[in-house]
Amino acid sequence: MFMANPSNDACEKSLQQMQTVFEACPAGIVIVRNDLIVWANDTFYAMLGYTPGTLTNTNARDVFPTQKEYSRVASVLAKGLDRFGSGMAETRMSRKKGPPLDCRIRASRLEKDTPATGVVTVVTDISDIKSLQIQLQQAQKMEAIGVLAGGISHDFNNILMGIQGHLSLMRIDLTATEKVLSHIHQITKLVETAGELTGRLLGFARGGKYQIKVLDVNQVVKMTMNLFKPTRKDLSFQESYAGDLDMVDADQSQLEQVCLYIIGNASQAMPDEGKLSVSTKNITIPEDHGYPFAVNSGPYVELCFQDTGVGMDRETQKKIFDPFFSTRKAGNQNGRGLGLSTVYGIVKNHGGFITVQSALGEGTAFYVCLPATDKAKAASQVSADINALPRGSETILLVDDQAEIINVGKNFLSRLGYKPITARNGLEAVEIFRMYQDEISLVILDMAMPKMGGTKTFDLIRQIRKNIKILVTMGQVVDGEMKGLLNRGCHGFIQKPFSMHEFSKAIRSILDKSS
Repeated sequence: MFMANPSNDACEKSLQQMQTVFEACPAGIVIVRNDLIVWANDTFYAMLGYTPGTLTNTNARDVFPTQKEYSRVASVLAKGLDRFGSGMAETRMSRKKGPPLDCRIRASRLEKDTPATGVVTVVTDISDIKSLQIQLQQAQKMEAIGVLAGGISHDFNNILMGIQGHLSLMRIDLTATEKVLSHIHQITKLVETAGELTGRLLGFARGGKYQIKVLDVNQVVKMTMNLFKPTRKDLSFQESYAGDLDMVDADQSQLEQVCLYIIGNASQAMPDEGKLSVSTKNITIPEDHGYPFAVNSGPYVELCFQDTGVGMDRETQKKIFDPFFSTRKAGNQNGRGLGLSTVYGIVKNHGGFITVQSALGEGTAFYVCLPATDKAKAASQVSADINALPRGSETILLVDDQAEIINVGKNFLSRLGYKPITARNGLEAVEIFRMYQDEISLVILDMAMPKMGGTKTFDLIRQIRKNIKILVTMGQVVDGEMKGLLNRGCHGFIQKPFSMHEFSKAIRSILDKSS
């Protein structure tokens, strides 16, 4: 095959053959040295829409959307190279024209003291896989909502029963002030619980868009378990929550999906009966950890979900986080499975990791680890005393198509000292504002209305008086629409249902701001 002393012609021919192989490779191949692209094959140029050779000696940063993303990918690859001899990262690269390219990058160092030094990277186009993953995630999300429906309907019926019961008792106790106040307090708590339930469903409907905030993992897991338990009364549940658990930066609806997917899989692994144990605790990952993959050291919050189901063999465990993988036989009517690939993606996007321990006939344990945050937990009690609420005397235009909202909102405003004017749709609101524009200090505008929607009403009112302050209300947050309104001059947003305290605080925060 190889001659002991090959001639120059043989070397030249061998190099030409090697270059032909590299050029024909269906993946992009790039050699980077000191952050410069020193060579790339034609496939790489075709992937990004450049003419072959035009990126030679340009900075590799130029093919990434931002410096931050380039630095992140470089850091991930460097850690892999230092620890395992090769690195892998998923990212997006900038095409010369058109949308960014979803890709997976694998990197290895070329040998030192050789003519070819630097890092060789293999770039694979994963756009189709990403698209399929999004479709799968949406399908799995709908399946998860189906599982949620049973628990949520159960909880809503209990909430409605509680509200109905307290209202019935209030009719009897009308002359007993303390009892009436107690009923009101209990009804308020029930309404808050109902608002949390609808908030979770709206979170599922956001299409995977993240809203990161400081979260108490214990509360998230408890709420998810409370939703799930009514759907499987044949199972026994054991819950153990660390009392001093650290907080995490996370999206609540996404974290709930993680819990729900894992619990759903555990449930399916115990078709008749069994036990599901859930626990949380603080852990610390040292620099010299033994995980066979890249993990940042530091404090983490660990969630453990352990079942007594059928378990998995080693080959199955290797595949469970792959897209579309399922242990169910074709034709199974119980669905496609609550996608662990989605769980893996969510946990990874939150900077965490997930591991599994299982054996056939011995059950399964999933460990979800999320980075702890050093942000302090917000804990403040708000007084419900009407005298403690922020008040005012300005004229406010309240726009909503629901009679109940108009009635409650008008009463809220009057009790707080404001002069309310109401409108039942966008057309009516524009006409009223045109008539009283010099008197009105604030417009409270619902976005979902007949005849004329909130967005158009917003624009027309702003045309009449550009500096008018507007507080938007919604029952369902539409991220893109809300962002567009904020960019065009909306002064604030409050989501239904809201308390009198939240309402008064939102109003004063806008009115007290200088224009």
